[in-house]
Amino acid sequence: MSASKPRTPVSGDGPLFEGVTTIAAATTAHSISWVPVAAVCALVCTGLWGAWVTRELVSKEHIAPMARIQLSTMVGEYVQAQARSATPPDQVTAETKAFMAEVEGNLKARGQKGQIILVGEAVLAGDVPDITAEVRKQVFAKVKMPQPAQAQAASVMGAMQQAMADPAMLPPVGIGNGPRN
Repeated sequence: MSASKPRTPVSGDGPLFEGVTTIAAATTAHSISWVPVAAVCALVCTGLWGAWVTRELVSKEHIAPMARIQLSTMVGEYVQAQARSATPPDQVTAETKAFMAEVEGNLKARGQKGQIILVGEAVLAGDVPDITAEVRKQVFAKVKMPQPAQAQAASVMGAMQQAMADPAMLPPVGIGNGPRN
């Protein structure tokens, strides 16, 4: 053979590797500086924070920071509807308490989300969005609006309402000045 360093046979090498010598790989420990590790960690953290902020901004429903509500109008409508209904007084009291509790709960939930609610009568001018219709819809989805009492057939209003409800019952009305001769 050649003048190379004798090789220790390794089991399984076989005749293909007979004249080949192996050089022991010099393994030296490389130390990694903390600066690149810190830079990679900082980039990963910045990316995660950016993803979180983006998700929070995109997922939140748009809530105006300030809004107004015409509370007296909304409560007035409800009270008038209760007055026109044929609901017993005890039930009116319970329904009105439920209505007021729902309005209060809705406004508190908006306040907890960071929205400032101004009573419409206190807003003199400005472009503060009005949320009365939105709150009305949310409240009446949970609390039923009182329905007016059924009209009495003997009363004039009842007869008019019945006639307006069923146009077939109205007498035919002639067109023009009547029949021509």
